[in-house]
Amino acid sequence: MEQIQLEQHADAFLKREFEMPLDIPIRVSKRMKSKLGAFRIKYILGKANDKEMEIVMSHTFISNNSAETILDVLYHECVHYALFAKNQPYRDSDTIFIRTLDRLGISKTRTHMYRGESHLYECRKCGYQFSRNMKGYEKRYICRSCRGRFRYVGIAEIR
Repeated sequence: MEQIQLEQHADAFLKREFEMPLDIPIRVSKRMKSKLGAFRIKYILGKANDKEMEIVMSHTFISNNSAETILDVLYHECVHYALFAKNQPYRDSDTIFIRTLDRLGISKTRTHMYRGESHLYECRKCGYQFSRNMKGYEKRYICRSCRGRFRYVGIAEIR
């Protein structure tokens, strides 16, 4: 699904459900690995009440999932945006946000599993294996059970 299609779906959803247009950009990020999508607010220093907002979707998530799953995550982020724009509680744990998702039939956070490219690591000392969505894990962390160093094994596909 392309960025233009995402914007069209988001705009139609917001007009239908919240009677408001999509006034923020939607960006597809190739660097986003730990999240499927996000509504981001960036406050500008030195300017009163000035903020930049955007919806960011993971490129890996988009290329490895069905249109139905992609739209579910996109609509979830649109609900964050709509409630924020209407000065209502918009965070994942807020009751109004959860009720709005339930009313619209949209999934909550962490409903969909990550699919795509993952990196496999192994402890050099005890042989414990695991995968992470980020590369470079072996440079920053040690094994919690034996305090050994990790080594990078390779790429694993998660389906």
